[in-house]
Amino acid sequence: MSDAQVSSPGEKLPGMAYRSWFLFVMILVSASVMAERYMMSVLVEPIRRDLGLSDTQLGMVKDLAITAVYVLAVIPVARLADRHSKRKIIAAAAVVWGIAVMICGLARNFWILLIGRAGIGLGEGSFTAPSQAWVADIFPPKQRATALAIFLLGASLGMLIGPALGGWAGKEFGWRNAMLLAGIPSLILAPIVWFTLRDPRPGLADGFSGEVKPTPFRDAVRELLAIRTLPLLIGAAALNTVMTAGMIGWAPAFMERTHGIPAHVTGLQMGGALFLGSVIGHTVGGPLSDLLGRWDKRWYVWTMMISGALATGLGYIILTGPADNVFPLFGLQMLIGGISAAPMMWTVTALAPVHSRATAVALLMVTIYVIGMGAGPVLIGLLSDLLNPVYGEQSLGVAMRWALIVGVPSTLLSWLAGRTCRADFGDAETRMDGDRGTSAPAFH
Repeated sequence: MSDAQVSSPGEKLPGMAYRSWFLFVMILVSASVMAERYMMSVLVEPIRRDLGLSDTQLGMVKDLAITAVYVLAVIPVARLADRHSKRKIIAAAAVVWGIAVMICGLARNFWILLIGRAGIGLGEGSFTAPSQAWVADIFPPKQRATALAIFLLGASLGMLIGPALGGWAGKEFGWRNAMLLAGIPSLILAPIVWFTLRDPRPGLADGFSGEVKPTPFRDAVRELLAIRTLPLLIGAAALNTVMTAGMIGWAPAFMERTHGIPAHVTGLQMGGALFLGSVIGHTVGGPLSDLLGRWDKRWYVWTMMISGALATGLGYIILTGPADNVFPLFGLQMLIGGISAAPMMWTVTALAPVHSRATAVALLMVTIYVIGMGAGPVLIGLLSDLLNPVYGEQSLGVAMRWALIVGVPSTLLSWLAGRTCRADFGDAETRMDGDRGTSAPAFH
């Protein structure tokens, strides 16, 4: 039996004081990794000039390097998290990405920068699935979407700190020192996670009285993909991320090339828009879906469909309108998109069996990273380079507009998931009731 699964007779969930501390620490850890990821978006132009990089190379170091290593790490680490201590895995991950971002600050060429960004991908890939599964282990289903929404505030905070700190520190101290400073917080947070948090037994929050035995990887994947809603939901989320990652990753460069506004100015505006929009969206999305889900659980999926369609339309307005409207509308786009984040994670953890919950999150995130955060921004950069002879500095904006087309199939897949999820929720309830040995409803 692993250290994450040892339990004592009559074991109970931690009290509210501990759960509040747990969420506070996890918000800070999540903010740390997101700040380090998005800081580079406002440092693109000074890095490009200093190292002489093309847009294709920038796309590779900004996103593809992280994605490639993330994809290699996330599933093996998720399998470890389904068996062992999530606390130890997350503490180690924080050390890894803290050191990696410092390596980026020391880079003197494209390859060292690529290695540093790959290290961030290793740390982030070791954090995502265990952290979300850990939240699900501590909070019962009726509170889980709200808890996930609170946890996601860390990503919102990181989206504010990263661009804002990057823009300011890059201007005052240079982009290298900005990255060296960014690596410090995660090295402080790692021992806090290790020494103050603990692992509850998986399944305790779902009412299981015994040990949860993990399933072999191949069997777990086959079981998860047989749940019809999950592949549809995963595909929709990945395509939607192509648009989101492209907008966030290239927005500062777009503003500088299209509207002539430098990165240190757009950094604070972009950080504020990301922060306010995502904070409001995440704060509203979890409780709202918990409320609507009591009447019809399909609202967890319908929320994603509606927000994706609206965000696509706003994206076109942002990229074709005047400079003054970009960041207010960008914040509104993040608000609408943020509403769907907690319901999406609730759906994945609710449909997945407890013994493969982290694996289900890993499959979702691998697809999102490969299609959305990896290939998407790189393809925008490549398309921008190809269009440059025709459009000049305006080629990036044209490439970003083309990326919005993915909103159509994303919305369609969400609609299809809404048609299958009711039956899949019923199957999940039946499975949980059988595992408990009780007829009590699973999601109440």
